[in-house]
Amino acid sequence: MTEFEHRLAAVEAELAIRNVIARYGLAADCGNIEIALTCHTKDATYIVSNPDAGRNKAAGRDLELVGHEAITAMLQSERHQSLLPNCAHTIGPLVVEIMQDTAKVIGYSRVYNAVDGDAHIMRVAFNRWDMRKDLHDWKIARRESRVMGEEAAQDLLQMALSPHEDSL
Repeated sequence: MTEFEHRLAAVEAELAIRNVIARYGLAADCGNIEIALTCHTKDATYIVSNPDAGRNKAAGRDLELVGHEAITAMLQSERHQSLLPNCAHTIGPLVVEIMQDTAKVIGYSRVYNAVDGDAHIMRVAFNRWDMRKDLHDWKIARRESRVMGEEAAQDLLQMALSPHEDSL
């Protein structure tokens, strides 16, 4: 490949990664579990700190999901279903670092919830997505989402400032 072809391939990979992450949020918001699962590897790990943030003041224990079955159960759960159709996940900005067939993505996410027609921010978090190329498609292999204010959230942000120091 020429230098130009390498650069173009990197841009295409980054765009594909950003689209997969956004597509997952859109699928979660409209309850499309099938599409949400296509965004993840079959063995994906998904860690969410304080999954009840924005619903009550008490910090809950981390939610850790592994694999499509666990992700499906979370998306079908009363906790998630009670938000539909009145929620919106927004993601970004993101820092994307690609290393051949894997990538590290660090960035922000917000979950908005509408109650009686008034939308409010329910959750603000810092995230790390570990992406893996699965045949020709990029997929989420691991996601860690930490609520703003947590020490672990600050650690995720520091990773975005130190490229190449954290291997997948």
